[in-house]
Amino acid sequence: MGAPPQTSRIVALLLLIVWPGLRLLRVLYDRVVHFVFSVFFWFKKKTPLPPVFNPTLLLSATHLARAIRERKMTSAGVVRSYISRISDVNPLLNALAQEVFRDALQEARRVDERIAQGYDDGSLNPEILEETEPFLGVPFTVKESIAVAGLNHTSGLISRRFVVAYRDADVVERMKEAGGILLATTNVSELGLWWESENRLYGKTNNPYDLNRTAGGSSGGESALMCACGTPMSIGSDVGGSLRTPAFFCGLFSHKPTPGHVSLRGVGIMASPDNNSVFVAGPITRHAEDIIPMLKVLCTKESITKLRLSEPVNLAHVRLYSIADDDGAVLTSPVCRELRQAQDSIRKYFLQVHDTTVVKMRLPLLSQSFSIWREKMAEIYRGHPGLLSQLGDNKDEIDIWAEIVRAALGRANHTWPALLQAAGEKLRIRGSEEERNPDPYPRWRILLGKLQRTLGSNGVLLYPSHPTLAPYHREPLMLPLNFTYTAIFNALGLPVTQVPLGLSSNGLPLGIQVVGGLGMDRLTVAVAADLEKGYGGWKCPAQIL
Repeated sequence: MGAPPQTSRIVALLLLIVWPGLRLLRVLYDRVVHFVFSVFFWFKKKTPLPPVFNPTLLLSATHLARAIRERKMTSAGVVRSYISRISDVNPLLNALAQEVFRDALQEARRVDERIAQGYDDGSLNPEILEETEPFLGVPFTVKESIAVAGLNHTSGLISRRFVVAYRDADVVERMKEAGGILLATTNVSELGLWWESENRLYGKTNNPYDLNRTAGGSSGGESALMCACGTPMSIGSDVGGSLRTPAFFCGLFSHKPTPGHVSLRGVGIMASPDNNSVFVAGPITRHAEDIIPMLKVLCTKESITKLRLSEPVNLAHVRLYSIADDDGAVLTSPVCRELRQAQDSIRKYFLQVHDTTVVKMRLPLLSQSFSIWREKMAEIYRGHPGLLSQLGDNKDEIDIWAEIVRAALGRANHTWPALLQAAGEKLRIRGSEEERNPDPYPRWRILLGKLQRTLGSNGVLLYPSHPTLAPYHREPLMLPLNFTYTAIFNALGLPVTQVPLGLSSNGLPLGIQVVGGLGMDRLTVAVAADLEKGYGGWKCPAQIL
C-alpha cells in the first residue's frame, strides 16, 4: 500500500529543499579540500621532465614495428632509446617496479639478426611478418600485478615481496608471440584497489605533467611511463577504472574491452572468477592507431572475428549520445567547468566535421553508480576471499586494528586506502537479507538494459572520465567515490575507450570516455581515432628538441 498523497507531497517538498543544499555543501567541501592541498603543494619543488631529444620516442608502436620490418630502424636501436629514456625519467616518476633491460637488448639483437638474414636469403616477407608478428622488435611494459615469468609478482603487498611468477600471464605470452620485447614491469596501487598508484614496496608514482599530482591507479606506473615516452606499448587491467583513470590523468588513450575476449589468466595475484564481467585487461597507448592492433594480439582469433575488429567503421552511421554527469550524486564531486566545456565542444566538433548531432540524455540511475558497482562486485566475487584475507596474501586475515595503529605510528605494512577499505569490510554486517537473497533482477541489469537499447550496434555514449582534473597526491583519500564515473561501466560490462582532449588552462589533461554497446569495441575506438584528429591526441609533457 503506497504512502498517502499528503505524505508523498511533503517528502517531495523536503527533497526539493534539502537536495540543492546538499549539493552546495558538496561543492564547498570539494573546494576547501582542493584549496588545502594546493596550498600544501605550492611550496613543493616543481621539476620538469627531461626534454625528448630522440624523435623515435614519439612514434606509435605500429610505426616502429613497420620501420623495424622494413629495416629503416633496428630493434636494438629502438630498445636502447627507450632504456635511455626510462633512465632519465624514472627517478622523477618512480614508475618502474622491475626492469629486464639486458635481456631486452639481447632479444632485440636476435630480432635484427633474424630480419637481416631473412632479407639476405630472400625468405622474409614483410607482409606475412606483419600478419604473424605485428610487433616484432617493439618493446613493451606491463603493470607489476600481471605475471611475468621470473619477475616479482606482488601487486604491491609486502608479504609477497619474495614471490616470483613461474610463468607469463596469457596477455604477456601473446604479446611476446607477436614479437614484442618486454622492458619492465611498473608500479601499481596496493592490490590494484585504489585510484592512486602507491604501495609499501615501490612507493608512489608521480604524474608527468605535474610531479605533485597522482598518475592515477591502479595502472599508474604504466600510464606515467607511457606519457613520459618511456614505453611504446602498455598492458594494464581494470576493475573500476584502472585503465581509464590513469590514462585520463596522463593524457593518454586506453581501452577497456568487452569482457570475455582477453584472457585473465595471470592478471592479478588471485585467480579470476569464471565469467568475470567486471575485471578486464587491455592496452594503454599514446596513439589511437595502436589500440586495434594491440587488441588483435591480446584477443583470441574467435574474438577478433566476433568483435569484427578488422572491419572499418563509417562514422556517418554512428549515433552519438552525451551525458553530462552522474545526475548529481551527493557523494561524488561535480564535474569541473573545463571538463564540461571540453565535452560540450565535442558536440560542436561532430556537427561541423560530420554533420552529426550529439543527443543529450539523462540516466537518473547513474546517481547510484557506487552502490550498483558494489552490488555487481558482490555478485561476481561472492564466495571469494575478502580484502582482509587478500591483504594477508590469502594465508590469514590481517589484524586490521593493529595495522591501523601501526600506520598511525608510521610503521605501516599497508597503505591507508587499503586499510580503510578493509576496515569498512570488517565493520559491514555480514549475512544481511540482501546477501542471503540477492535481487533476481538487480539495478545493474536495469541500467544495462536502458543503455543497450539506446546504443544498440551503432551508438556510442560520451561520458566524463572523472569529475576533476588530476588531483594532488593523497587528495583522492578525501574524494574516495569519484572513481565511480569509470566503475559503473565495469558493472555494466560495456566497452569503453578513454580519449585525451588536449590540456586545461593549468596544463593538465582533459579527456572523455567513449562507451559502446556490448561487443562494439571497434565503434568506440573509431570515434577515439576521429577525436584524435580533431583535438590532437596526446600532448607531450616534456619539451621536444
